[in-house]
Amino acid sequence: MKIIFRKDLNIATIRSDSLWNKMVVHTLLQNPSVKQPSINAYLGARYSRSSDSVVDIASEIMSSGTDAPERLEKIFAGYGHKSVGDMAELFVCIENVPIITGMKFFYMNPVIAGQERSTRYQNFSDPNFVKIPAEVCSNQSVRKEYEKIIFKQLADYKRLLKITREELSKIFKINEESPQEVSALKARSFDVARYLLPVGLSTSDAMVMSARCWSEFIGFLGGSDSVVDNEVADLVLNLLGDSNVDTKGYIREADNLIRHTESNSSRGNSTKEVLEYISKTLSREQVDSIPESESESVSVSYAPDFTESLISHYEALLNPLGSVDEYEFDEEDQENISEIIFENHNHHNTIGNVGQSGAVKIEGFATLGTLKDLNRHRSLERFIPLLHDEVDMDQELDRRNDECFYLCNYLDISSLKNLKSEYKKALSETYEMIRNWRNKAREYLSKDVCDEFTKYLLPHAHTTKYIMYGSFDDLQYVINLRIRNGGHIAYRVVVHEWLKELGMQDPIWRGLQKRLKAPKVDDKFEFVDRS
Repeated sequence: MKIIFRKDLNIATIRSDSLWNKMVVHTLLQNPSVKQPSINAYLGARYSRSSDSVVDIASEIMSSGTDAPERLEKIFAGYGHKSVGDMAELFVCIENVPIITGMKFFYMNPVIAGQERSTRYQNFSDPNFVKIPAEVCSNQSVRKEYEKIIFKQLADYKRLLKITREELSKIFKINEESPQEVSALKARSFDVARYLLPVGLSTSDAMVMSARCWSEFIGFLGGSDSVVDNEVADLVLNLLGDSNVDTKGYIREADNLIRHTESNSSRGNSTKEVLEYISKTLSREQVDSIPESESESVSVSYAPDFTESLISHYEALLNPLGSVDEYEFDEEDQENISEIIFENHNHHNTIGNVGQSGAVKIEGFATLGTLKDLNRHRSLERFIPLLHDEVDMDQELDRRNDECFYLCNYLDISSLKNLKSEYKKALSETYEMIRNWRNKAREYLSKDVCDEFTKYLLPHAHTTKYIMYGSFDDLQYVINLRIRNGGHIAYRVVVHEWLKELGMQDPIWRGLQKRLKAPKVDDKFEFVDRS
């Protein structure tokens, strides 16, 4: 790998030299001549230990020629980097990573500020997707069959997108002379057809985080079982942190705060140990079937017991569809699980999403496409088993092909019955191919790699378990934002169901119910309104 610095743009870029991916990481510098984020952090550190105004402190630094980054390194060594590292913000763009990896970026970082490239604006005539490295799979037929499944999904998408647009245009009587209606038709047609696209297709993410968060980001991805995560961690570390890879003119903005980053497997290790413990007595028999739609699957509970929530999260990694007989635990089990957790976690190594809970618990099943949108609400505590390395993929796929996915709500319009059947047929064929590939791939891939690349084959339509928690204000914000016209019909319907269930639990929500109408899939005004 090598770094390129564009002085005219203040952008430093590092590219992977691996043949199996096209990953690129950029950092957009605040001031290419000095380490501005490090200076900001140093000012903050000095500010906390002084009675002077920040203007006086900055003047002193400038007049005395103080090397702020060097001083910051001494503070870092003496006090630790948590507080000062939070004041050094870095702008990074990570390009050409799988869509599901982009989901993980937002999932694991509750304080991230960022944007992901919309699939609406991608060119799928020349698709970019993550390939299986020859280094981890010497069998060419396994690698080729994997790619064949992705190309099959893209062909389904191209074929059905055209038909979908034609059918939606007829149903909603789209005026081809109206730019607004034509634009809405294009967007809504994609909203339906994107369910066919695999989450192994590439996306790009622009993110702003503190040096502390970037350090944790690198550490946890580096400690992951995923070869893609490891590659991303290596690229970001070499671009932002202490590295032998360098180029003329590029000054790393906060390398003093990132150079001590090491791969951190604490979350994976503790999770695996807890799963090993509870699997001794947990029944691995899952429920026979999942609810028929995203809205039918929603359930709401108030003030859930946090220990119950924690252990149920671990259970969901083993039985992601739900257990027929839930795991029963006593005080001894709690103490034993506690020993495992606190052997691995402390103020340096937090437990992550598996340990999240909140005042209100909402759970159900949703497609990866729906969850991709809802996952961006970082104020909600989120647990999605499929985004964890430790989820049991055999159990995740232990259902009929036609039970593995939900379709876009527009296909529930009665006159689209035949088109809906076409989507079902295409997706059922895809799952059959995924199962066959997985059975063969086990002979040549490690379990971790086989599970990882199975995930990249899953379509946006794949339905999986989610559990989210929020306060009153968090939930009213998400509900107000996501039910309104303009967004994807799927998450509008799901979030309205959240509100409906909340209103049944507590009258405090009924005022909001009166203000927000239930989305209608056959309403033309809603269809063309993208405000």
